[in-house]
Amino acid sequence: MQKIRIKLNRGVSAVIAVLFMALLGGANLGLFGGGVAFADNLTSRKVTVSSSAKGSISTNAAGQAVPAGEGGNGAKANHTFSFTLPTTGNVGSVKFKYCTTAFGACTAPTGLDASTLATMASSTGWSGSFPLSLDTSTNLTSGDAECVGSGNGRTNCIAVKKGTADSESTGARTVGFGTGGGTDWIKNPTSVGDYYVRIQLYATTAYGTPGDSGNVMFAIVDQVNITTKVQETLNFSVANTPVDPSTSCVALSGGGNIFLGDVTNHVLDFTQAYDNHTYFRLSTNSANGVVVQYSGDTLKSGSESIDVAGTAGPTPEASTVGAEQFGIGIDSADATAFGYSFTNLSASAPYSTGNGTITNGGTASFYFDTASKTAPITVASSANVVICDTGSVRYLANISPNTAAGVYTTTITYIATPTY
Repeated sequence: MQKIRIKLNRGVSAVIAVLFMALLGGANLGLFGGGVAFADNLTSRKVTVSSSAKGSISTNAAGQAVPAGEGGNGAKANHTFSFTLPTTGNVGSVKFKYCTTAFGACTAPTGLDASTLATMASSTGWSGSFPLSLDTSTNLTSGDAECVGSGNGRTNCIAVKKGTADSESTGARTVGFGTGGGTDWIKNPTSVGDYYVRIQLYATTAYGTPGDSGNVMFAIVDQVNITTKVQETLNFSVANTPVDPSTSCVALSGGGNIFLGDVTNHVLDFTQAYDNHTYFRLSTNSANGVVVQYSGDTLKSGSESIDVAGTAGPTPEASTVGAEQFGIGIDSADATAFGYSFTNLSASAPYSTGNGTITNGGTASFYFDTASKTAPITVASSANVVICDTGSVRYLANISPNTAAGVYTTTITYIATPTY
C-alpha cells in the first residue's frame, strides 16, 4: 500500500508539472481569458515637464509672476507623456500614478496636485475607434490603484479612458496634461528630489486586466536665480564738426564755436542770408524716452540785439533777406558726412523744418524763443531708447540796413534729459 501511494503521488506531481508548463505557454495557446498575455514594458518612454521648479514657486527672482506653463512656474506646469506600445491589444483605460519610488507601495509626492486638471492637453498616435478622455470620476483608491483622493479630488493619479475598449496597434503614443486654461495645470511636488510616474494600460475601461506598463522619472530641482545690474546710460556730446560714429557711437569732439557771416571776416551783410551748423550726438538706454532741449538768448552786442525768427508766435519763419532774424532748426538734409542721422529721435515743431534754401523766402524755416534762457525748450525727442542718433542744428542770421554795428555773440546750451 505504501508503494502504491508513492506511485500515485508521483503521478499526480507529473500531471501538475505538465499542466504548469502548459500554462506558462498559455499566451500562445489561448488559455488565458480575454486574450490577455503577459504584459510587456512600454518602450521609448519619457515624461516631459514644462518646469522642474518646486510646486511652491510661481514667481521669478524679482518677485514677478511667471506665466503658467513656463520654466519658472512649478505651481502650474504641464506634463507630457510619450511612449511606444510594444504589443497589439485592447486598451480601455490608462493610469498615470505619481510616486516617490519606482516599485512597491506608492507614496504620493508631497505637494503634488493633479486634481485641478479639466481635460487632456494633447493625445496623439492612438489608433482605436474611441478616443481617450480625462476621467475625473472613477474611484481609484483601492486595489492596484492606490491613488490619493477619489473622483476629481485625486491628487497623485491621472486617469484617462475610452468610451469603449478597443484594439490599439503598436507604435508611438503621447498624452499631455496642462492646457493653460484657468486652473487646468499640474502642481509639481514641493520638495527637491526624484519622482516616478507609473504608467499602466488596462484592457478595460474599468482599470481592470492590466496590460503594458512602464515607469518614467523626472526631477524637481532648485532654480538658479541670476542677478546682475545694468546702469542707466546717457552719451551726449555737442560739437561744430561731425565724425563717423562707428560701432561705438563715438562722442563728437572739437568744440562748439561757430561763426555766422562771410567766410573771411565773419561779417553779416543785409543783402544776403547766412547759416552755419553745430551737431549733437545721443545714445541712451532710457526706456521711457529722452528730450533734447536748448537754452539761450539771441545774438547780442551790448544793449543791441538781433530780432528772433518767429516773433509772431510759435511758428517758424522762412529767411527774409534785409530783415533781422536769428533762428534755429533741425537740418535733416545736411549733406555733411555723418552730419545727420535720426533713427530713434524726431525733430520737434517748430524746429523741424531747418532743411532747404535760405534765399529770400527760401524753403527752410527757423524759430527761436528767448524764454528758453530760464525754461529750456525741446528741439528733438524720442519715446524710447536711442541707439545712436546725430542731429544737425542749423543757425540762420539776417540783418537789416539799420542793425547797429558791433560784435554780436550768444551762447546756446543743449541739454539731454532721459526718463528711466
